Amino acid sequence: MGMKKKDKNSYRKLAYLSSLGLMLPSSIVVGMVMGWLLDKIFKTWPWLFLIFTLFGIISGFYNIIREVSKFDDN
Repeated sequence: MGMKKKDKNSYRKLAYLSSLGLMLPSSIVVGMVMGWLLDKIFKTWPWLFLIFTLFGIISGFYNIIREVSKFDDN
């Protein structure tokens, strides 16, 4: 009982879309860590932390929008 090609494709799409849920939080965490480290180095707390957190949020949403639009084209 092999899976039909249509079923396999549906599972692949579902796995791809579910991975998008990790994209936003991971971008935010990377931005926060980079900002925190730079604030420790330059002693500018909390400015670089806030700026890089904002960059992480923006890049996370940008990546999600880009990937979803790529998915819609297929």
